[in-house]
Amino acid sequence: MKQFNRLKGNEGEKIAEEYLRKRGYEIMVKNHQTRFGEIDIVASQGDTLRFVEVKFKQTEQFGTPEEMIGKNKLNQVRRTAEMYLLTNPDIAKKFDKYQIDAICIVEETGRVTHYENIY
Repeated sequence: MKQFNRLKGNEGEKIAEEYLRKRGYEIMVKNHQTRFGEIDIVASQGDTLRFVEVKFKQTEQFGTPEEMIGKNKLNQVRRTAEMYLLTNPDIAKKFDKYQIDAICIVEETGRVTHYENIY
């Protein structure tokens, strides 16, 4: 089951990456891991560095992808983003600001929703 979830997660991240590229974002890093957790996508647009959490569901039968992003998950992404900035000072210096975004995908309907600056 875990392997299946990882495959589906990868599928969702590819969809999110394509979505961002089409909108002019530069994908800098995928699946950045620290001891605090993982950031699915680190992307930039203009003077803003974005840490993107991707949530992918096949259907909304048992809830929406948005419902999977709670306070604990946001805190984990924030801590991981801060660690990324600390360990990559050259990248941190290039950007005036950073934010946390979420991309929620539902495979069955083809819905892709981008929530900006959610934290």
